[in-house]
Amino acid sequence: MNKNSHINIKLIDFIPAISGLIGKIALASSFAFVWALELGIENKSFVFENVRIELLIGSLITLIAAIVFPKASPPGTLAPLIVLVPIMAQFGVHPIILGISIGIIGIIAVKTGVLVKLTSISGDVSRNSLTLAFGVSGIILSLEKLHSFFEQKISAFIALIVILSIVYGVMLKLKKTYFIIPVSAVISTIIPVVFGLGFDISFGKSELKLSPSYWWNELWGIGYGLDLKTILVTLPFAVVVIFLWTIDTVSIQVLQENSYEDSDEKQEININQSFIIVSLRNMAGAFLGGAQTSSLWRSFLIPLFMIKRPMRTCAILMGVCGIVFSLTSLPISILSYLPLVWSVLLFGIFVPFGVASVINMLKSDKKSTKLVMVLLALPGIFINPMITWISSLIYEKVIVRKPKSNL
Repeated sequence: MNKNSHINIKLIDFIPAISGLIGKIALASSFAFVWALELGIENKSFVFENVRIELLIGSLITLIAAIVFPKASPPGTLAPLIVLVPIMAQFGVHPIILGISIGIIGIIAVKTGVLVKLTSISGDVSRNSLTLAFGVSGIILSLEKLHSFFEQKISAFIALIVILSIVYGVMLKLKKTYFIIPVSAVISTIIPVVFGLGFDISFGKSELKLSPSYWWNELWGIGYGLDLKTILVTLPFAVVVIFLWTIDTVSIQVLQENSYEDSDEKQEININQSFIIVSLRNMAGAFLGGAQTSSLWRSFLIPLFMIKRPMRTCAILMGVCGIVFSLTSLPISILSYLPLVWSVLLFGIFVPFGVASVINMLKSDKKSTKLVMVLLALPGIFINPMITWISSLIYEKVIVRKPKSNL
């Protein structure tokens, strides 16, 4: 019987589960914060309460999906879309219309085979350029966030980065990098305390509300957006999300391939099932007042590939923990401690992306191909990964016209 049919939880399974929850809290809070900023929402509890409902919805769907569809990835958060939120707000995009539109178009894209085709057309150049873009842009963002937190104590910032870099290097050499997430979490909470910055774990105690009317009419204050103009303005951005799903999936697949040896039993992910669940999750989250847009749960999958454990088991554990965290509130406050969040994302998510892309580039015998990968990654790092994906596809399909196996 396939090992994925068994539910045998081990202590190591908490690594992808907790990492996934930390990533979810960081990204969901980022979406909520940017939307609140752009729409002028002044309610101080908006971001925290939005994270709670997003975590509850995502964890419930993850738990159910893991039981019913063991080969489907949990629905996470589409990080690359955060930078487009200000533009969407300027155009008058409504979050609830966006989420429901994404869900409908996403299901159509899966059922017609369009999504799988978009994912499969990427060759080695586009795959590695995308992975490099995600990795480097994430590293830059994480360093900026950590530097901002430690602005008054730069020595603490330097100590944190140096210590975690050494630890990661040692773990990489020993092939034990899956331990970097819990180690990063511990070190990133200890260093601020040592340097006198303290550790605030205050948290809200308000009742968790799942009323669409309360969220859209009172907290968001923008109603349901049910008018033709808003729908027409929103639809193009919903289509953009489908393309972002593609590049998100491609970068995750590259890291998955690098994490397994030829003799290992690889974790199979059913893309169609995964994005049907992601589509439904987008609609449910939007209807109930959520701010985030969903994709594959990247901060869960990356450490999962590292520890090589069954996805179903770890997803069930993450789903249960997420529900408990959302209902009790306190763990959200602890896991949303800024140095912890960005240290875990930096060394547990973005650095592995960068390392994977560099390893793949070194496998190429052609210096020109390596240079092209770097050049194509640059616009993705500093502007948007969509540019990297489109330009690399043009390079592969129009300029080179060679199969990816020839690289």
